[in-house]
Amino acid sequence: MKRKKDKILIVASILILASINVFLLSYIHTTLSYQNMIRKLHTLDVNMELFRSMEFKENSLMRLLSENDKKHTDKIENITLSMMLNSYSCTKKGILKYQKLSETMVKKVRETQIYQKLYERYKTILTDIQYFPVPEDLDKKYLVSFENSWGNPRTYGGDRRHEGTDIMANENIRGIYPVVSVSDGVVENKGWLEQGGYRIGIRSESGAYYYYAHLYSYAPDLEVGDKVLAGQLLGFMGDSGYSKVEGTTGNFDVHLHFGIYYMEGDKETSVNPYYILKYLEHYKLSYAFGD
Repeated sequence: MKRKKDKILIVASILILASINVFLLSYIHTTLSYQNMIRKLHTLDVNMELFRSMEFKENSLMRLLSENDKKHTDKIENITLSMMLNSYSCTKKGILKYQKLSETMVKKVRETQIYQKLYERYKTILTDIQYFPVPEDLDKKYLVSFENSWGNPRTYGGDRRHEGTDIMANENIRGIYPVVSVSDGVVENKGWLEQGGYRIGIRSESGAYYYYAHLYSYAPDLEVGDKVLAGQLLGFMGDSGYSKVEGTTGNFDVHLHFGIYYMEGDKETSVNPYYILKYLEHYKLSYAFGD
């Protein structure tokens, strides 16, 4: 009986030691991986193509901006760490990677140049967003849809890439769908552009430029230099543009071209609004649309 108990204790001890070894090996491997990651980060610069794609998949942006993380309270920091650890394409599952970082590791990551550059860019683009640019119709008659058309070819005015998201009207009627500001800001541009038709551009406090194009008309008494609030009416969706002749309509279906830009040095740079709009879909104002 005693021998049997001794054997059980020996087997149990071996299993415990094996578990400890597995844990230690895993810990050492993880620590070395993070150390290697830090060394690599010091040599990297921002991959602008991947950064501009803004791939916050599976509502990961919603989670990053809404969750209360006691360990990392700065939401822009959470976003920056998540995107860095997921090669600029974050899913809900990918968020767990940054949550496993120790404070010491986070501090080391913060010291890298790539982190600092990405942090400032995400802060500029994401800090001020509040509302989806097209309110919801109370009667559910006038609906909108959009898809990820970032980088798709455009030919008017020469071969180029699509640098925004088209929010399409399900009823092809100009002047019905209201367009509101996604953020607080200042009217920086207003008027006719050959490609954009009647457009308005709002510069947010953090420096992002939100661009609303192909409008049918503007909200009354709205001029360049005016301050606007998030959710404030800017105008109505239309089909203006693709012409040097001001007022031209009918070259495409009624929609809102929504763009997001920021200053990269002295150059205006666009980023993909699609995943940001997917987040803002959860924050729609409700309007009574009128025929």
